[in-house]
Amino acid sequence: MGFPSSRYKRVKRMIRIMQSDGIRKNYTVNSSVTWFDDWFTIEQLDYRTFIISEPRFFLQNNSYLILGELSALLFDTGSGKRDLSGVVASLTDKPLMVLPSHAHSDHLGSILNFKRIALADLPINRKNTEGNIFKPSYLMYCDLPKRPKIPVYKWMDLNETIDLGNRSLEIIATPGHSLDSICLFDKQNKMLFTGDFLYEGNLIATLGGSVSSYLSSSQKLIEESQGDELLLPAHYTSQLEWDNLADLQQGLTSIIAGKTKGNRYTFSYKYPINDKISFITTMPKIKSAKKDKQLFLSQGL
Repeated sequence: MGFPSSRYKRVKRMIRIMQSDGIRKNYTVNSSVTWFDDWFTIEQLDYRTFIISEPRFFLQNNSYLILGELSALLFDTGSGKRDLSGVVASLTDKPLMVLPSHAHSDHLGSILNFKRIALADLPINRKNTEGNIFKPSYLMYCDLPKRPKIPVYKWMDLNETIDLGNRSLEIIATPGHSLDSICLFDKQNKMLFTGDFLYEGNLIATLGGSVSSYLSSSQKLIEESQGDELLLPAHYTSQLEWDNLADLQQGLTSIIAGKTKGNRYTFSYKYPINDKISFITTMPKIKSAKKDKQLFLSQGL
């Protein structure tokens, strides 16, 4: 059997990315951002929310510095191609805590350059912690560095509210992309920080992911929200409208039901969600989600 040309092109693209160390030669940024140096940009969403982006990195990471009156929180620490801590220090001198959206390598890049590192209190995170030192079980993408040993400053309970001083963030477990994925919800300011759960581009539920969990998490976020929140993702476009969350929930339901057809995508399948978002997963994970749904319905839940 021949190797399909589309798959061959994608494999060649990944090889080029590895050879380039993940650095993009051609990139654009919008007029609302400011260059911190030749790598990081800063976009001020409001006077207490900063988006720190890496437009030259092929995954175009977005990390979020969220300020309250008393303290600050950094959601994700970038790719690690450059040290993020200097950017953060230039924006605030408030006591800072760091919280990763999940433990994939492109979100832990600069994490050891910060002192107060929190983790969501999830079974998978506890499993990979010994003596209060967390070591991720797997790191994704093409630059697989040595797994960091991360000292845990604080364990954050699920649905715990983080009080930054006249600003509160709710932690919501959103497995799907990975077992340990979380989102942060600033209900007062109508901001939902989505990590890798939702962004413009190809969403992924392959290694460590679950289509069934993705659907359940999307339903949970919809139930928690009012429908007019701003979505703030960890990659590519830094701001998305709430309707994309509703489209994701509807799209996943259609995929599991077999109503939406996917196309071969390297070693997986790619399904359209809307004109901005696609969903990549494997047939076994879709079949597993279908079984989960049938069990759910048979029990009258």
